[in-house]
Amino acid sequence: MKDYKILLVCSGGMSTTILMTKMQKYAEEKGFGLKVDACAMGVCQDKAPEYDVILLGPQIAYQKGGIAAKVSIPVAAMQPQDYAMARCENIFKQVDEILS
Repeated sequence: MKDYKILLVCSGGMSTTILMTKMQKYAEEKGFGLKVDACAMGVCQDKAPEYDVILLGPQIAYQKGGIAAKVSIPVAAMQPQDYAMARCENIFKQVDEILS
């Protein structure tokens, strides 16, 4: 059984909070472990050590390089369609690809 530790980051933390809730429900339905949190870009550096990957909302994808330079875990931007439609299956596939 796979366990995921994902930090979702957007400009203010609000839209990623909605996605976080849907991801928690999806993980529960599929029966795998998930530690997920949503936060604003300004605090992600402090939270990063607790997670395996940071996923950025599309609206801050341009910040990927700056964030990646400050943390020791992978940083990736979510696909706009997956983010907007909360396509959890696709988001977890993206995480699997990043961490494999």
